[in-house]
Amino acid sequence: MKLPNRWLLGLVFALLGLLAFFATRHTGGPPPPGPGAAPAPEKEKTAFGIVKGFKSNPHLDVNAIQLQTGPSGMLTIDFLPHTAQAVMGITAPGDSVKVNYDAHANDEVVGYRLRRIRNQGSGKEVALDELPPPPDIPPNHAAEYFSIHNPNLILDEYGGIVAIRSGRLLFHFKPGLVDDLLPLIKTASQLGLSAVWRDDHFGFVNVNHDKVYIVLSVTIDNKTFLVR
Repeated sequence: MKLPNRWLLGLVFALLGLLAFFATRHTGGPPPPGPGAAPAPEKEKTAFGIVKGFKSNPHLDVNAIQLQTGPSGMLTIDFLPHTAQAVMGITAPGDSVKVNYDAHANDEVVGYRLRRIRNQGSGKEVALDELPPPPDIPPNHAAEYFSIHNPNLILDEYGGIVAIRSGRLLFHFKPGLVDDLLPLIKTASQLGLSAVWRDDHFGFVNVNHDKVYIVLSVTIDNKTFLVR
């Protein structure tokens, strides 16, 4: 007996619906994320404490605050170096503060990133995420040329060159951009550096209050290498 087309289509759709229902019951919903999936964002935390001091990165720019808290003991919270001036402008060692922070990955180690800080005594506070990022190269100064004799190299924990010191001048290299020149720089008795002054209004704080320059090129044995 031949079935009407509309009745047959209805039977097909009903069977498909039953199959979908039992498949969902069997799997218990969508599968969990695979090993390559991004982790869920960390919930922001709040802490209260007394400022004990500040720490700096290999470039000698201040980039972390240390707090003495009740339940957590000593807590070190990182912040982006260009926000140091804003943080240190409203807090000092001995101040009571409230901080908002979350977890972040730093050199394969989970640390903390400061999001907001409030001085409990003065009521002043700053939201770090609202601060603009600095330019890669300071736009308000022309490049200067320096001849450095017997350069004093500043290395990171992996042996990479992050800066060169000459008296109270500090010449910054962007991480990773001079790794290929490492043998030449380490053995050179004289270097030529083309660099731009990074003045204070970009928000950085050098731990030694050196005058900081951003290096654009390095000249060794009459050969010039662009590094920025």
